[in-house]
Amino acid sequence: MKMKTRPIFGSLVIASSALFAGILSAQVSTERPSSARSETMIKEVSRRDRNFLEKAAHSGHKEVAVSQAVASRLVTPGAKDFAQTMISDHTAANTELQALATKRGVTLPMPDNKAQNAWAKNKADDDLDEDYLEEMIDDHEDAVALFKRGAKSKDPEIAAFASKILPKLEHHLQTARTLEKALD
Repeated sequence: MKMKTRPIFGSLVIASSALFAGILSAQVSTERPSSARSETMIKEVSRRDRNFLEKAAHSGHKEVAVSQAVASRLVTPGAKDFAQTMISDHTAANTELQALATKRGVTLPMPDNKAQNAWAKNKADDDLDEDYLEEMIDDHEDAVALFKRGAKSKDPEIAAFASKILPKLEHHLQTARTLEKALD
């Protein structure tokens, strides 16, 4: 009888070892999808949100670059103050936008200041204030429309960012319009 119990005991040891190994591999495999899920979450930025982030970055960089390029040449105190506001407000928004994009795994375009500097160099000093304010009105009309769409994002952080910046952009637009009318 002793001989018969050994094969049964041996079979039980092998079976329990296999069962234990199966449990361990199941635990390991349940851990892998969670890390894979976090990688996927970064990649799940919708095309619409990616487009918003990229366009917002381009717009914000342009506001800063144009304002920096003309600030020392502007004549009216209102236009000069407005340019400084553009530099400080849009620099702060650009920093926040960059952090959000990085968190979402989105690489934003680098600022291309050549076009903005060329725009500034091609403007005559006697019409610069008016030209600058017209440019800011056009740019802010586009930015307000962009950020209104961004505020409707299904991504709560992108929607919150757009909703937070939108009132500032609307204020910039209204200020630029008021300053332009004062020049007439």
